[in-house]
Amino acid sequence: MIQNRSKRDYAIFFAMALAFILIVSKGLANAQPGDENAYYYMGKLVSEGKVPYRDFFYAHPPLHLYIIALVYNITGFNIVALKSISLLSTLASAFFIFRISKERFGSLEAIISSALFLFSYSVMFNSAFSFGIEIATMLLVIGFYCLWNRNNAAVAGIFFGLAAITRLLTLIPAFIIMAYCLASGRKKFLKFSSAFLAIFLLANGIFIASFGGSYTDPVYKFHFMKSLDSKEKFKEYSDIIKLNWILFLAGFSFLFVKDKKPIGIIMAVSLAYLLFLLALKKIFGFYLLPAFPFLAIAGGCSISGIMQSFSSNEKWKKWKVPALILLFLIFGWNLAADILFLEKVGFTGFGRGNELADFVSSHSGSNTLLFGDDSATPLLALMSGKKIAFNAIDTNNQVFETGIVDLEKTLDKLKGNDVLFIARTKHGIYSFNEARRFLNQNCAFLSQFHDEMEGDYLVYKCGR
Repeated sequence: MIQNRSKRDYAIFFAMALAFILIVSKGLANAQPGDENAYYYMGKLVSEGKVPYRDFFYAHPPLHLYIIALVYNITGFNIVALKSISLLSTLASAFFIFRISKERFGSLEAIISSALFLFSYSVMFNSAFSFGIEIATMLLVIGFYCLWNRNNAAVAGIFFGLAAITRLLTLIPAFIIMAYCLASGRKKFLKFSSAFLAIFLLANGIFIASFGGSYTDPVYKFHFMKSLDSKEKFKEYSDIIKLNWILFLAGFSFLFVKDKKPIGIIMAVSLAYLLFLLALKKIFGFYLLPAFPFLAIAGGCSISGIMQSFSSNEKWKKWKVPALILLFLIFGWNLAADILFLEKVGFTGFGRGNELADFVSSHSGSNTLLFGDDSATPLLALMSGKKIAFNAIDTNNQVFETGIVDLEKTLDKLKGNDVLFIARTKHGIYSFNEARRFLNQNCAFLSQFHDEMEGDYLVYKCGR
């Protein structure tokens, strides 16, 4: 009986995972402008023997790029294979959310938790884009499973350490878990912290010893130098909550559960992380993702607990089935709306991408280099087989506004070289007066491509 129930639970989970893959399949197949293209190109360079921080600017710890490089070595530039890194990481996170909830709470909690996670808008959207945070989130969830379900603090520390050398944001959950281990006992704390620090300090120590400021400046100093935009930050934060309102509402429904102790550490991680993000100068929507697994587990446990309260109360018992039907209808309606939006907007791809890549190929020689907008230029370089000038891949505004990279010196290096400059109007490097002045004085305008989703792309011929 128990074995059959377990098989049923896993069958439901894998059915949800299959549905998830079908929903995001369009996003996997379509290349799209964005930060992930810079990471793909950087991964290509690493696969060729280049080293981040020494050979090109990279603003994060190294593990993400080395995973991309591993895939690139096997498949070359295959957009589906590269995007699948994020998809597989997301599915692995969902699987361990399922295992955590099933083993600690029960079947219903496991199914609800994994559904809340998989079918939240941001998880579906970001599963088709490799920003690195999805890998870090997976490592966090696996580490939490090892600690909470298997009581293996040392292995948990290793996974949390790997998460931290993927994205530094995961240091916050790591510190909360470290405090939890300390409260649980000195032995558990020492096992977790020593394993975590061994990974984190070893990786950082190697790169600091090798590259000094070339590592610490982009990975640490750069993020403290970013300009503060409170209005935009809070808008981004609130937008993500609105887009994933069911997940957040479910997670915070723990307030209505009588026995909060079983999910205390889960909500402590979620709240600490979400509050920490408010202290940052600048955030992007995917920054919130590491909190999602914990909110999903808390949500699954809380909803199940509330339903049990309905069952045990004679006055409310008759409303249990109508309440479940209503919740299911709301969830289904919201999911259908999210899928429709992803299909029509989120996963539309790069409408003029192939035309731009063909134009680049037909208007360049074998030694022509590319330079420009960091969301599209790396993708066009990969599609056309071109190299990016001086490995200047990351050209987003903050890189130059903070002064971590000198814009004038970067532009001066282009002079005298055969370069196609790809600009995106009102965005990225083209928003700087220095860049527009450089183009007017040193380059010839070739063509303009209008993309319905991304705006206008301008192509200039510079140098020879």
